[in-house]
Amino acid sequence: MRNSRLLLPLAAASATAGITAAAYFSAVFLFFLFLLIILIKTRHAVLILVCFFSFILFFSLYAVADSKNVSVYQRGTYQAKAVIDSIPKIDGDRMSMVVKTPDGEKWAASYRIQSAEEKDQLSYLKPGMACEWTGALEEPKHATVPGAFDYNEYLYRQHIHWNYSVTSIQKCSEPVNVSYKLLSLRKDIVSFTNSLLPPDSAGIVQALIVGDRFYVEAEVLNAYQKLGVIHLLAISGLHVGILTAGLFYIMIRIGITREKASILLLLFLPLYVMLTGAAPSVLRAALMSGIYLAGSLVKWRVHAAGAICTSYIVLLLFNPYHLFEAGFQLSFAVSFSLILSSSIFQHVKTSLGQLTMVSLIAQLGSLPILLHHFQQFSMISVLMNMVLVPIYTFCVLPGTIAGVFLLILSASAGRWFFSWFDFLMSWTNRLITRIADIDVLTIIIARPAPILLFLFTVTIILMFMAIEKRSFSQLMVTGGICCAMFCLLFIYPCLSSEGEVDMIDIGQGDSMYVGAPHQRGHVLIDTGGTLSYSSEPWREKQHPFSLGEKVLIPFLTAKGVKQLDALILTHADQDHIGEAETLLKHHKVKRLVIPKGFVSEPKDEKVLQAAREEGVPIEEVKRGDVLQIKDLQFYVLSPDGPDPASKNNSSLVLWMKTGGMSWILTGDLEKEGEQEVISVFPNLKADVLKVGHHGSKGSTGEDFIKQLQPETAIISAGENNRYHHPHQEVLQILQRHSIRVLRTDQSGTIQYRYKNRVGTFSVYPPYDTSE
Repeated sequence: MRNSRLLLPLAAASATAGITAAAYFSAVFLFFLFLLIILIKTRHAVLILVCFFSFILFFSLYAVADSKNVSVYQRGTYQAKAVIDSIPKIDGDRMSMVVKTPDGEKWAASYRIQSAEEKDQLSYLKPGMACEWTGALEEPKHATVPGAFDYNEYLYRQHIHWNYSVTSIQKCSEPVNVSYKLLSLRKDIVSFTNSLLPPDSAGIVQALIVGDRFYVEAEVLNAYQKLGVIHLLAISGLHVGILTAGLFYIMIRIGITREKASILLLLFLPLYVMLTGAAPSVLRAALMSGIYLAGSLVKWRVHAAGAICTSYIVLLLFNPYHLFEAGFQLSFAVSFSLILSSSIFQHVKTSLGQLTMVSLIAQLGSLPILLHHFQQFSMISVLMNMVLVPIYTFCVLPGTIAGVFLLILSASAGRWFFSWFDFLMSWTNRLITRIADIDVLTIIIARPAPILLFLFTVTIILMFMAIEKRSFSQLMVTGGICCAMFCLLFIYPCLSSEGEVDMIDIGQGDSMYVGAPHQRGHVLIDTGGTLSYSSEPWREKQHPFSLGEKVLIPFLTAKGVKQLDALILTHADQDHIGEAETLLKHHKVKRLVIPKGFVSEPKDEKVLQAAREEGVPIEEVKRGDVLQIKDLQFYVLSPDGPDPASKNNSSLVLWMKTGGMSWILTGDLEKEGEQEVISVFPNLKADVLKVGHHGSKGSTGEDFIKQLQPETAIISAGENNRYHHPHQEVLQILQRHSIRVLRTDQSGTIQYRYKNRVGTFSVYPPYDTSE
């Protein structure tokens, strides 16, 4: 049939449209536009029928799968005999895993370990073990800060609806299922390498052998991600190709026929997928390899485009939720780009030229997805791939595989080999971390509007087509349009006349972001922070949670904020400045503003020392000063000087006029400090009050409220916090004066958006999402 080569690609594209339309119905219109283009271009009824059938099939498949993705359980305490369905992860005094109930439902279980002895005992838990569990089911939280990771959505797409807070684990029996035996083997490989290898090598070896990046240092992992080479630490087509080619070669050399070798590899691939955790990139690579091997057995010539489209359709048939995973999108986007551009490589004669073209096409093919999910990319990603891909292909990956086999045969020989390997990896990781730390190399773009991202993707495709046709004139036109679209993505936020104020849900702490229209000023007032206590060594986590890295930086990145014009710290309490060092060390601050008398004890000096080390200017302010930060202006009402009796009453109190409303931001100011402020400023008014000290009983006195006459009060407090903030007495005072109260512990991030001095309050996530 004419155009038969288009059947699978069009079926894959229509499957994508069907699932997308089932999740977001507006995509139906794009599909019909796509159908119209196919009709005009091909005028072939069979292709239209294939597209329509694929669209309806996957639309229905997703709708049915989503309707069945519900839980039969409710919040509460449960005792259950459940099977461990994943490798238990122990980090400090916390253990986490997925457990499966007898009726097949999965829960995300976590347990707080009570002693070092218990930690040793729990390290023997394996996937497939059936245990008696006692604990409470709680709903996973949606992301309450824009740009932050949505844990609820992540679990939902794995058909998990509950967090299971475990209080007791008893009577565990050994696993019997084969798939669980493979997961146990994966756990044993991780434990084996951890016990014998240096830390720099162990994490890399586990990532490359079994796809487990848990023990790779967070700093190294972030550097690989930032430079666009994180795929080197994921098992993908490169790894599966080298492994299958190596095994095939060995089997041929020892006398096994090609047919039997192909059959053995077809049996090996599913086991390898289960052993390595069945990540999207592994599934894609294994499926494509399996299609090639099956084709060779029946003497059927398999085209790369057909293999990848078949793999794509099969994976979505089994799990339509894959479509929304960043790993799945990136894996197939890069593979599709390289396969469809194969004719381009034929015109490049040199190895260096081909490597450059491969890296460039992979970067362009993945760029829209990177901007959508991560809002950033590295300008030297192409260069880094050109350097590191050969190193990993010819040195690191073969060395890892050979070293592990050597380690199994002889521990001493394996250790000797990995001492050299560790030297190579430690220097490589150090170099990558240093390069990633060069801030100017990273481009950050605010999360693009879907229509702009769609148009940018179309221009990239048109540019690929021009390169393939070797038409210089078309390349100049499409390349120019592509560059123009990228520039529009970059400057689009600057065209917006919308300004904002966000009280960020940072838990039990304070952090407020103020952004001026047209990106003419970015200010963060306090950073939040968690109280840290000295603990026993066995309780220390390898991956401690950081509000700065997991909440604040993603929040700023989603807004396209590469650096804050100013970080203002109201006073030196940990729940206000705890993440300041993180922001400073990540080069997120241009200017640090503190109140007079900020340092009241030696530990308060740490933040200032970090600022000096990063070359960030420090500005000390007091009552009567005016802070002009681009288009944003803040009036300093307090302190006049340090209050030795109370750090809270030394808080920086700011008054600002933005979005047609006046705001007073009080830090942790207590009633005595409030009285002093209104005595100095007897005519002080404010439309919005940031309630002091998280709604503590010691703040927000009646006289202060009568003087200010606010219409809205914002309270930043942690959900179910140990201090029971906000206090009922404060809430009653606000209620008596008919003041609207917005609370982060109840509603998530409080957002105020305005244009032309007219604005509205909203919450994140919206009420209909969080319910």
